[in-house]
Amino acid sequence: MNTLLSEILFDASLLFIISGTLIGLILGLGLIFAPTLTLKFNEKINTRISLREKTKVIETPIKSEVFFYKHSKISGAILVIGSLFVLYTLATFNAYTLIPHLPKSISPPAWEWIIQSTQIFFFITCSFILIFGLIVLIRPSLVKNFEQVANHWISTRKGFSKMSTDIDIANKLVNTYPRAFGSFLTIFALMILFFLLPTL
Repeated sequence: MNTLLSEILFDASLLFIISGTLIGLILGLGLIFAPTLTLKFNEKINTRISLREKTKVIETPIKSEVFFYKHSKISGAILVIGSLFVLYTLATFNAYTLIPHLPKSISPPAWEWIIQSTQIFFFITCSFILIFGLIVLIRPSLVKNFEQVANHWISTRKGFSKMSTDIDIANKLVNTYPRAFGSFLTIFALMILFFLLPTL
């Protein structure tokens, strides 16, 4: 099975490289024999996509604190009841009875480790949620100080700002020396095809 998968991945990668090389060869020949038409076509398909514009929607903060503070009793009760239900389920349900019904690709000892780790994770998480729910239910004002520290907004759009900067060095070189760049691209593509085509 591993050998078959390796062969499939190798053949797919090879076909992908050859397809890209053929496109490069066509582009190189176009730059040599019809540089003006090829450069116009390149301008049409070379559309700029800004990551900052695409992520603008998810960068808008959604403030739900007012709702939780206004309905602190209901919010706290939901958190307490939900966490108690999960903790009760963890204490009473024997998750190890699921092992015979789980996929056999993973050994039973591995499944036991996964189940035990999951139970510990949920137990710790629900314990914190229970404490937090009790604070919201009894004295929600204590949450404000914690919220101001924990609810710190980190903008990913600032990190994408550098990635959204246009780098036109390659395009300027191609536009200035289209036939020279086309000759280099054609020779390089032919060399790759010469070495890869016999392997098919």
